[in-house]
Amino acid sequence: MKRPGVLVVWLAALAAAAVLLAGPICPANAAPDERDPDATLGVVYADGRQTEDISLFRLERGSDELYISAFDLARIFKATKYWSPGVRKLVLRIDAHRYLFTLDTRVVLVDDEPVLLRVPVRYIDGSVMIPLEFIAEVLTPRSGDEVELDEERFVLTLGTPEYSITDISFVEDEDGTRAEIHLSEELLYHVDSETPGLLRIKIYGGKLNPLKLTIPEGRGLFNRVRAEQAEHDAYLFFDVKRTAARFKVEFETAGTVLERERKLIIFLEKGELPEIPDVDYAGKKMLEILDDETAGMEQEPVRVVAIDPGHGGIDNGKVGVSGVLEKDVNLEVSLMLRDRIAAELGIEVVLTRVDDQLIPFDQRVEIANSAGADIFISIHCNGWYNTKAGGFETLFLSPARTEDEARLAREENASIRYENPDLDPDEVDDLDFILWDMVQNEFINESSDLAEIVQRELDGVLEIRNRGVKQGGLRVLKGLTMPGVLVELAFLSNPREEKLLEDRDFRDDVVRGIVEAIRKYEGMRSAGYRR
Repeated sequence: MKRPGVLVVWLAALAAAAVLLAGPICPANAAPDERDPDATLGVVYADGRQTEDISLFRLERGSDELYISAFDLARIFKATKYWSPGVRKLVLRIDAHRYLFTLDTRVVLVDDEPVLLRVPVRYIDGSVMIPLEFIAEVLTPRSGDEVELDEERFVLTLGTPEYSITDISFVEDEDGTRAEIHLSEELLYHVDSETPGLLRIKIYGGKLNPLKLTIPEGRGLFNRVRAEQAEHDAYLFFDVKRTAARFKVEFETAGTVLERERKLIIFLEKGELPEIPDVDYAGKKMLEILDDETAGMEQEPVRVVAIDPGHGGIDNGKVGVSGVLEKDVNLEVSLMLRDRIAAELGIEVVLTRVDDQLIPFDQRVEIANSAGADIFISIHCNGWYNTKAGGFETLFLSPARTEDEARLAREENASIRYENPDLDPDEVDDLDFILWDMVQNEFINESSDLAEIVQRELDGVLEIRNRGVKQGGLRVLKGLTMPGVLVELAFLSNPREEKLLEDRDFRDDVVRGIVEAIRKYEGMRSAGYRR
C-alpha cells in the first residue's frame, strides 16, 4: 500500500486548522449529539401540540448548568432562525422580540439591550447549545403569562391550558396513605383494580398536565403515579405497595358554593406483610373498602337484561353507502344477542321491539322498567360524513363534554321527530339537556362501569378501531331505573364496516363480546362490588 506524500498530509492539516479558525460551519438546526441526556425537560403546549420530553445536557464536568439545543429551542417556540457561521452568531425571533447569541460569550442582546448569562453559549457536535437559564431568566419574563418554567419538576408550559385536574398531593398517617387529586369541577370517574398492584382511575372529560401529575418516586404506600391525557378523558395509574391491603376512592368537597375545593381521594389502607409471604401474595388484588351501610351487602345478580334495537318503522337510522339500513342491523344483532344470552347465561331477556316498528323513547324505557330489568343495552350503528371514520364505542348517560359526544347525542335523540312530527327543529336541538336532575347518580356510576366492561370485551373480539367509552345526553337512557348503555357497533358510512355489519361472523363476534361483558358485570355485582 502506498503512503501519502508529505505535501498531501501538510495540506490536509492546513485545511483542518482553517476550519477550526473560521469557527463552526454546520447549520444551527443540526441534530444534537446522540449521547444520553443528563436531564429532560417536559414541554406542555396549550395550542394542542403533543406533550414531549426534550433532552438537556451538561457540557462541563462538575457543572450544574444545563443546555438545550438551539434547534429544540426554536422548534418549541416556533422561532425564526438566522445563523451566520462566519461571525459565529445566531438570531432567534420569538414573538415580538429579537435575541442575538454569540458563540462562547455570555452576552445575549435582547432587542439590542445586553443581558448577561451565567455561562456562555456553546457549539458542540454541530449544534448551538443555549443555557437553560435563558428560558428562565430572559425568555419567561418577556412572555407575560404565556411561558412558565417549573425548575423543580423540569416542566415548561407554553400558553395557559385550562386543566380540570390541577394537581396531586399525598397525606400519610398510621392508617395508610391518601392521594388527593385536585379538581376544578366534579367529574365522573371509573376505578379499575383488576391488575394486582395497580389502580387505574379514568376521569371522564378530564384535562390534565401529564408531566405535572406524574410522580416517579414513592409516596407512602404509592410506589409511583403515571398520568396520561387521552383525546377525551384522563387516566391516572397508581402503582401500589404489596402491603396495601384495601383501597377506597371517593369525592371530597369543601368551601363555599362559589369557591368550592374538589378532590378525588384515593386511600390505601396499610396491611401486614406475612413473615413468610405466600407464593401468590404479589398476585392478590386489593379489596375495596365499602361504606358502613353497604359493607357486606351483595347486590342482586343480573336476572333480566333489556335489549333495545335502535330506531325502527319509519325511522331508518343511518343508511349505509350501499343502502344497508341501521334499523335492520340493530334488530338482527339484538335477536342474536337475545338467543345467546338465554342459552349461555340463562338470563331472561326482554326486547323493546321484535319487528320493524317505531317505538317511542319513553315506551322503550318503560318496557325495561316494567320488566324489572337489571341492565339495559341499546344497539346502534354509527355514521359520519367522512367515509374513513370507523370503529365501535359505548356511551352512558351523562352531560356530553366534547363536541363529538354532543353530536352523537343529537343524532340519536333526533329520532324523536318521528314521534312528534310537529316538534320545532329548535326544540329537537334543545334535547342536549341538563341531565343531573333527571337521573340518579348511582345509575350513572354503574352505567359507566358497564360501559367500560362492554368496551373492553368488544375490544378483545373486534378488529376495528376502539373509539372508547363516551358520555352523552341520550334520550333513550333517560328515566331508566337500572344501569344502561348505548353501543355503536361500527360505521355504516364506512364501506368496509358496512360490509362487516352485514357479515354473520362479525355480528357473532359482537354478540360474543357483549355476552361476555354481561357475564363479567354479573360476576362483579354478585361479588358485592360497589363504587
